[in-house]
Amino acid sequence: MRHSSFGRFEGKGFMKVSELGEFGLIEMIARRVGKAREPVVLGVGDDASLLQPSPGRQIATTTDMLVEGVHFTREHMPPQDLGFKSLAVNISDLAAMGAEPIQAFVSIGLPPDARVEDVDLFYSGVLDAAGPAMQISGGDTVSSPHGWIISVTLIGQVAAGKALRRDSARPGDTVFVSGPLGDSAAGLALILGKSIVKNRGTAEFLIHSHNRPQPQTAVGIALSSSGLSACAIDVSDGFLQDLGHICESSRVGAKIEAELIPISPQMVSAARENGVETLFWPLTGGEDYSLIFTVSRDNKRNMEELVVSEGLTAICRIGEIVEEEGIELSRGKKPYTLPRDGGYDHFRHE
Repeated sequence: MRHSSFGRFEGKGFMKVSELGEFGLIEMIARRVGKAREPVVLGVGDDASLLQPSPGRQIATTTDMLVEGVHFTREHMPPQDLGFKSLAVNISDLAAMGAEPIQAFVSIGLPPDARVEDVDLFYSGVLDAAGPAMQISGGDTVSSPHGWIISVTLIGQVAAGKALRRDSARPGDTVFVSGPLGDSAAGLALILGKSIVKNRGTAEFLIHSHNRPQPQTAVGIALSSSGLSACAIDVSDGFLQDLGHICESSRVGAKIEAELIPISPQMVSAARENGVETLFWPLTGGEDYSLIFTVSRDNKRNMEELVVSEGLTAICRIGEIVEEEGIELSRGKKPYTLPRDGGYDHFRHE
């Protein structure tokens, strides 16, 4: 995950978490998230949660961590957006497996001077991302000496043997992507002051795309339940980086027609205004949380029918899987040079 920002909203008369205390904070969070409901048998309030999965389902789990100063700062991103995104990025991981999200565990480390109101807004954003079907079933609260630390674990379920996996791409498969790429990276560039746009609506659209990504749960579940795909990944670190993960895990390569990659007019406008190559953000930016997935030749027509029947009109064909390892880009039937920045790496210094 890339670096974004978070609003301080300084003011007088606000209660700090050090004044509310740990157990007061836990009580506030428990009231926020509510009581357990099926398939969660026991939620917040005991030593562990209890879950009763549906018959014939496998459990899918994922976890992610956000650290202030690494993944976000407290200058621009409101706490409600931070809460939303903290959960959304994990929901996207389950979507990439074709799994239905069921419950989440949200742990948070807070400095003593953190405002109770900001924590409440953070959990409001978490619940916005969860929606009515998913439950917050627990977590942990601790004191942090150096800013906010957030850890989210999600549990979902998928029909046994139907999970979408990175290692299941095969030569001859068609490569699809479920939605536009590059909006989040363009929004982050605006947030960090690395680019500017004149049109306010364009700026708001791109920043919202970065702060409030929309997990492709419906797409993932449709692919899994229909059996039309066995392989998917979400675009978190960048299109080239994440497609590379599929190729490496499946021991295959890919040929991508760059002109077929879906991009928004807002992103194109921002790129042109700032002298950025149009495909740079879509190919390398990351945090779009669209799905890259593959479909066999035999299922190509059925895939077209699924797009129409399920209303998944943002899905685009962009290339194919080949035997020779590596990613080959073309544009207008001519070779296209890969951008130098292939995607995000947590431990690589820029």
